[in-house]
Amino acid sequence: MSTQPPTNPSPHVARPCQPGCSSLERCESGNCVPNCPDTEVFIPKTPAEGFTMGNGEPGEANQKHTVVLTHPFCMDQTEVTVAAYRACVDRGACTKPEWRDVNSNFMLPDHEQHPLNMVTWDQALNYCKLRGQDLPTEAQFEWAAGHGQHRYPWGAEDPTCENELADFTPGGAPKSDPAGDVGCRGGNTSPVKAHPKGKTTWPDGDIFDLAGNVWEWTKDCAYPYAATKQVDPYRAVHPYLGDHCYVYSLRGGGWNRSKYALRVYYRGASRHTYHVPALGFRCVRNPSEASTEPTLGVVEQASR
Repeated sequence: MSTQPPTNPSPHVARPCQPGCSSLERCESGNCVPNCPDTEVFIPKTPAEGFTMGNGEPGEANQKHTVVLTHPFCMDQTEVTVAAYRACVDRGACTKPEWRDVNSNFMLPDHEQHPLNMVTWDQALNYCKLRGQDLPTEAQFEWAAGHGQHRYPWGAEDPTCENELADFTPGGAPKSDPAGDVGCRGGNTSPVKAHPKGKTTWPDGDIFDLAGNVWEWTKDCAYPYAATKQVDPYRAVHPYLGDHCYVYSLRGGGWNRSKYALRVYYRGASRHTYHVPALGFRCVRNPSEASTEPTLGVVEQASR
């Protein structure tokens, strides 16, 4: 008869998540579930085969190509509001946006819940970085807005002044008065979430105004797309200009643009010092393990 003492039972070990969760998820009963802050929405990585980005013909600057995003991210539900940015200014961490323009939401009464406008790329990036976030890449914006299959964030229906899908201007504002009293609701912006029918919905929540209201800064330089498949593209390094662009890509269209600028694949571009009434931004939160190394393939393609 054995004289060995009985073996103590093994302590309970929680079943690990397979595969492991990102820093933007938590493990529940062996499953990875979104764990974004309350004001952000979890956007999953793309399928392994990726999605089709762009809508142009081969050789065009916006040519169709395949993009794979290998990491999920969290995206702000709304454009950054005047109230949120003002709190950063009051702390002395952010500089004031351009306030001398009559359409500067920062100086207009009762506009605290409107998107901040009149803000440069550098001011936008600084705000996001202070929150542990970043500006979205064009690929992140297009994937979040269109799910890889929609023409607009809400689907295929064209926006009109009657269906209240977005704040925009049928036909676009005249060049002689781009910030004038135009648009379905007159001039300037709407409060964020003012067009809930135009939201895009992910399993973790809704994102508002990814089309219309204000254009939104992205982190990418305004370079042509590559023709080849891209993985986690971030177009920020130019072989001659270095790692700081003069012109950055914009997404989403604004209240003074036509329905065509609201399509998920439509691209705008502005120099980094640009600050106008129809331009704002929102932030994304990337997982800590995501690479921030720039993708060079697009730049090499563009420089040939």
